[in-house]
Amino acid sequence: MLKLSRVGQTRDKALAAIDAHYAARIDAILGPMAALHLLKRIVPAGELVADREAILKRATEQNAALAAVDRERRTLKAKVRAASSSDEIKALIAHL
Repeated sequence: MLKLSRVGQTRDKALAAIDAHYAARIDAILGPMAALHLLKRIVPAGELVADREAILKRATEQNAALAAVDRERRTLKAKVRAASSSDEIKALIAHL
């Protein structure tokens, strides 16, 4: 059986914590009506959706916010993967 090093275990826990933290941030950006808004965006020609333009504008804003959060998440995960000690990893995720 392969035994993980302390750094490996800390890294795995940190990566899971990062994913959980950013999943919550993504859910907050999307909001509780995400599925409904997605359906309204894909209605052909939009004739059935009175507020389609507002929804499309909000979708553009959401996409920009999601892209920023995803960049932040990927950067942090890369730093955690590159870290060489448990203390360094813990310092990287201390703000989560």
